[in-house]
Amino acid sequence: MHGFLVFFTGRQGLLRMSAIMVLVCGVTFFTSGQSQITNLATIKKNDLTTRIWLGSQLLPGYGQIYNRQYWKIPVFYAGMGSMAYFGYHKNSDFKRYQRIYQQLPTYDPVRESIKIKAEENRQQRNLFYAAATAFYLASVSDAILVYNRSNHSPAAATILSTLVPGMGQAYNGAYWKIPVIYGGLSTLYFMTDWNNRGYDRFKTALISLIDGDPNTIDEFNGTRTEDELRYYMDSYRRNRDLSILGLAAVYVLNIIDANVDGYLYDWNVDDNLAFKVEPSVFNTNLDYTQVTPAFGFTCRVTF
Repeated sequence: MHGFLVFFTGRQGLLRMSAIMVLVCGVTFFTSGQSQITNLATIKKNDLTTRIWLGSQLLPGYGQIYNRQYWKIPVFYAGMGSMAYFGYHKNSDFKRYQRIYQQLPTYDPVRESIKIKAEENRQQRNLFYAAATAFYLASVSDAILVYNRSNHSPAAATILSTLVPGMGQAYNGAYWKIPVIYGGLSTLYFMTDWNNRGYDRFKTALISLIDGDPNTIDEFNGTRTEDELRYYMDSYRRNRDLSILGLAAVYVLNIIDANVDGYLYDWNVDDNLAFKVEPSVFNTNLDYTQVTPAFGFTCRVTF
C-alpha cells in the first residue's frame, strides 16, 4: 500500500496518473468507437436486407441482380411462368366443367362424372398455382440468404419467417421449434375448417327452415327449431373466429421468435461462463517478513 501511495504522489505521480487516465480514456473511446461501428454496420446490413426483400417482392429477380447471380433469374421466371400457365388452363377447364354440371338436370347420370372432373381440375389448378407461389417465394428467400451468407442477420431471420413460417427458425439453427410451429398452425387450421363446416351446415338448415328455399336442404328434416339452429350456428361461427385469431397469433409469434433468436444468435451462452467468489489468502510470500498475510475474498469470472 505504501508503494502504491508513493507511486501516485508528487509531481511524477501526477504525470503517471494523467498518463493512465489518458490511456484508459483512449481504450474506452476505441472500444466504444468499435462497438458503434459494429452497430452501424449491423443496422446498414439489416436495412439493405429489407431493401432487397422489398425489391424482390415487387420485381422477382431484383435480389439476384443485386447479388450478381444473373443465371438464376431465368430459372425462377421459367418456374413461375410455366406453373402459372398450367394453372390458368386448369382453371379454364374447371369453369367449363362447372358450367356443364350446372346446366345438366339432376336426374342425368353423367352429372356426377362431370362433377368429379370439375373437382379434379380444381385441385390441379390449386397445385399449379401453389407451385408458382413456391418459385416466387424461393426467389425472394434465395436473394436474402445469398446476401447474408457471410454473417447472421436478424432481419433475414424475420423476413424468412414472414415468407414461410419456420424458415427463420431453420436459419437460426433452432430446428426443434419448426414442428412446434407447424403443429400449432395445423391444429388451429383444422379447428377453423371444422367449425366453418359446422357453421355452414346449420346456416343452410336455418335458411331452408325460414325461407323454404328448395335449393337448400335441411339435413335435420325439421327436427330442430329455429332457435336451436341459430344457437349452434352462432356457436360454430364464434369458435371459427377464435380459431382464426389463434392461427394469426401463432404466425405472428413465429415471426417475433425468429427476430429475437436472430439478435441472440451470437450471444455467449457457453457453460464455461461463470462468476465465482472464493475465500483467499494474500501476501503469502514468506521472504517478506514485514508483510503480514491477509485474508479476503477473490472474485473470478471465467468465459
